[in-house]
Amino acid sequence: MSRMHVLSTYQWRTLLRLPLDDKIPTMLDVGAGDGFVTESAAPLCTEITATESSYALSWRLWWRGFKSIRTGDLRGSGLCKNQYDVVACLNVLDRVDHPRQLLHDLKASVRPEGKVVLAIVMPFCPAVMGPGGSRPPAERLPVPGCCDGSKNNSWEESVNAMASRVLIPAGFQVDALARVPYLSHGDNRRPLYSLDDAIFVLSINHEQKPANLTGTAGNNGTHSRVTASTNANAAKRVRLRAPRGASGGQTDQKAGKNGAETSVYCQPCD
Repeated sequence: MSRMHVLSTYQWRTLLRLPLDDKIPTMLDVGAGDGFVTESAAPLCTEITATESSYALSWRLWWRGFKSIRTGDLRGSGLCKNQYDVVACLNVLDRVDHPRQLLHDLKASVRPEGKVVLAIVMPFCPAVMGPGGSRPPAERLPVPGCCDGSKNNSWEESVNAMASRVLIPAGFQVDALARVPYLSHGDNRRPLYSLDDAIFVLSINHEQKPANLTGTAGNNGTHSRVTASTNANAAKRVRLRAPRGASGGQTDQKAGKNGAETSVYCQPCD
């Protein structure tokens, strides 16, 4: 697995508003990969538990010194006991079949006054990786993305929809939001891959009952129906403005003799 970068140690501290002399007693990193991204949070934590479904990656996490649990099921592994001060789930929500169940389990893993840190590549373009390549997830969230044919598929529109249609109805409140580059080593086509991550720092909204959400989507994901039994405050949007000249896709641009060549390299859903 190639090395990846999401947040520096300083960025972790800033987003979590952690005083210089304080440490996070317990942290759970869900889908931690080989642990390279987890290591940036390690100086701020007393104990980190990391999960991975892959045997090889789980071993690598253990080798790096983390408490490693090989699992793809938080609830089945006994981790949903509201026992962690911080729960991180970086670039996993868009790679699972049932993202709402994952959010429910993340909420059940963190302490009542703890924080959940989500990293999601935006514009939203979910795909589940398998032996035969990638495929659309079994459950589609009502979030516009770069491969669903929607016109409102900018980074900002995807973030707004994720917050207002998914995270807030799930019983979270957004405490902080950041836009950071998600970097990974390249291959024979590119020396470096860079995507735009949205970092959500979430806490549990104890005054709101989680929504009862159901969703249906067509093949292109553009026809979604969401039924939510929430109060009016739960639908409040985290509104962002798109910077002038911003585009909706994840692109890599190369300037040639005939102008800029743009290629979209996010994984198509269909």
